[in-house]
Amino acid sequence: MLAAPAEGAKRKKGTASVHEKMLMEPDAMPVKSRQTGRLVAAQAVDAHRQHGKINNRWREGIDVSHYQGTIDWNQVARGNRISYAYMKATEGATYVDDTYAYNIREARRVGLSVGSYHFYRPNVSPQEQFDNIVSNIKANEQDLAPIIDIEHRGNVSEDRFIADLKTLIRMVEQHYGCKPLLYSYQNFYNRYLCGHFNGYHFMIAKYQDEEPILNDGRTYIMWQYTSKGSINGIRGHVDRSRIMDSFNLSQVGI
Repeated sequence: MLAAPAEGAKRKKGTASVHEKMLMEPDAMPVKSRQTGRLVAAQAVDAHRQHGKINNRWREGIDVSHYQGTIDWNQVARGNRISYAYMKATEGATYVDDTYAYNIREARRVGLSVGSYHFYRPNVSPQEQFDNIVSNIKANEQDLAPIIDIEHRGNVSEDRFIADLKTLIRMVEQHYGCKPLLYSYQNFYNRYLCGHFNGYHFMIAKYQDEEPILNDGRTYIMWQYTSKGSINGIRGHVDRSRIMDSFNLSQVGI
């Protein structure tokens, strides 16, 4: 999703280990067809929401962090066919993105459905990460279920990696009263997450023309198809995603 800064220090995308880099998808092939008109209006779905608002106009969305700088959300809402935006909120035990509060407030003000994501650190305890999440991601400021961004296994065993991740996901689900959305790359999912987390929705990243293929046959609600998208109101590149045709945004409402 967004390459995370290590706690206490900022780092750019791509500073993972050699093995982890092999599991990640390249940024070089954004899906041009998705950016040049293949935008399908999502059908509205009547659903009881606790407090979130669901913008069902478009199937496209973005996710942002401090790497996008100061975003002109008025221009984003006026000039782009997107319905939702996910903001980087937290990472590990202590990190809080310094644009988070501004982004979530302003994106929601202009009518987008908003959600927040936490970058998961395998070497940090689930409890410490949970404390950071709930201290900063306030349920009454969200329209969409929180995302757990899973991109690295760290230096823990595979068994501990899955067990700790399940612990954190259960804690987040209990606190927010909804299942979090889980995010990963196609190759990382197929190496580490395949067959786990049944009953949860996934956003899967693959920056190529072909849609992601998961080895366990799982369907996923969102495809992040490029990290080099262009959006009016945002300087530079931004991650873009779309809701898959058999799903709708209401299914990840909070």
